[in-house]
Amino acid sequence: MKSGIRITAAILACTSILASFSACGSENTSGTSGSSSPVSSNESVNSDSATSETSSEDSSTTPSETSDISTTESQENKKPVGVDGVQTNGQLVVDIDGHTWGISLYGGGDGANYASYLNEFKEKVGSSVNVFNMVIPTAGAYYLPEGYEQYNASHRDSINSIANQLVNVINIDGYAALEAHTDEYIYTRTDHHWMPLGAYYAAQAFCEVAQTPVKDLSTYEVETIEGFVGTMYAFTDYNERIKNDPEQFTYYIPSTEYTATYYTTDFKVDESLSAYHSIFVEQPASGAYSTFMGGDQKIVKIETANKNGRKLCIFKDSYGNAEVPFFIDSFEEIYVCDVRYFDVYAPDFVKENGITDVLFTMCTFSAVGENAEGIKNNLLTQ
Repeated sequence: MKSGIRITAAILACTSILASFSACGSENTSGTSGSSSPVSSNESVNSDSATSETSSEDSSTTPSETSDISTTESQENKKPVGVDGVQTNGQLVVDIDGHTWGISLYGGGDGANYASYLNEFKEKVGSSVNVFNMVIPTAGAYYLPEGYEQYNASHRDSINSIANQLVNVINIDGYAALEAHTDEYIYTRTDHHWMPLGAYYAAQAFCEVAQTPVKDLSTYEVETIEGFVGTMYAFTDYNERIKNDPEQFTYYIPSTEYTATYYTTDFKVDESLSAYHSIFVEQPASGAYSTFMGGDQKIVKIETANKNGRKLCIFKDSYGNAEVPFFIDSFEEIYVCDVRYFDVYAPDFVKENGITDVLFTMCTFSAVGENAEGIKNNLLTQ
């Protein structure tokens, strides 16, 4: 990789990560090969842990609970039926158009806590800071085969519910931005994340509303990782159909010059990462999604060649990682912060760093689940 960083880290223990499943965590859990990142092996495992409020990306739809959704029938009758469909740990393994997909079944929720915390945040930062919300549906919103709808709650309903509860927070319709491109490769088949192409369309929608420049995808350098088998392999109890149908992971490197600085979660320079100034971390195939900054347990400051006075702070789960490259063309500075791992009072952080725009972006599982509590506990508590 021309712009990447090669970093070696310990191989993740897949079985222990599966036991602490996190619906939108970024770390790889495939048992096919290792993963490298600029965090220690202990941090990699902890970022997928569901043992605390701030580290789980889904409290309402864990693997043991997702089979209980949208029906009052007996447990046996809740499981999807079909020639190709197999439900395991709240995941559906099904063949679509000749390829195997792993799709997380969604339990739903109104996102009331999430919306209230964003409203509180907006009140604290005041009118001088633009605060945006963009909740991202997962693959099940668009690609769940006909006949399985009763096992999957509506992502659209949850996203609309959150939007309707926001006060002075600008909503971005990520659902519509992605829906217009569902015939393209915008979600992974073997992982619970989206593809960078999907993140591009969402980032484009945000930039249009925020009135910042956004470059055409053709201006980006294209990199690919072959043989990607991601988290769904472990999440489905190592389903062989997923393992034997790998995919290509394609990501995009911006042409705008930038420098990235890695900080600890209390915003102190991380001396162990002082040599790294790229947001791209070279990965083996199984860890392809961790290409973006190598994981979540850090704050990353990005200084770009743009001098437009706009400074963006992103509060996100691991879904937000894939959006970051597409904002480098749009802002002078970018701060990337995970709602699960942030140890600074966020309103002061925003004011002290002269941030003009704040984007909350995460998947539906996070917005209606325990990660919403991370906003309250980690961002709004002094």
